[in-house]
Amino acid sequence: MSTTVPEENERQFNKNKIGKYVMGVTVRLTGVQAHRIRRYEKVGLLKPARTEAGQRLYSDPEIELIKEIARLEEQGVNLQGIKIILAMKKARGYNRHER
Repeated sequence: MSTTVPEENERQFNKNKIGKYVMGVTVRLTGVQAHRIRRYEKVGLLKPARTEAGQRLYSDPEIELIKEIARLEEQGVNLQGIKIILAMKKARGYNRHER
């Protein structure tokens, strides 16, 4: 049975959203320290998947989102401001991390 291009794109999209990186790997991929990533989660900017044991698992879009949050933070935007910026981007369809 063959798949169509939209079905294949949807499958790839869902595959990319699967949490697969533990915190240590996420830190290496993003260059963002673990305590900062946990803080992003605490304020509601991230909601990583969890294993049965409670270990965080980050997806490819979440890796990119962490990088974007860190860039905004380094530009002087506080976390509440980042939350608003990301909500505005999502509302306007600009949030590539949700695609």
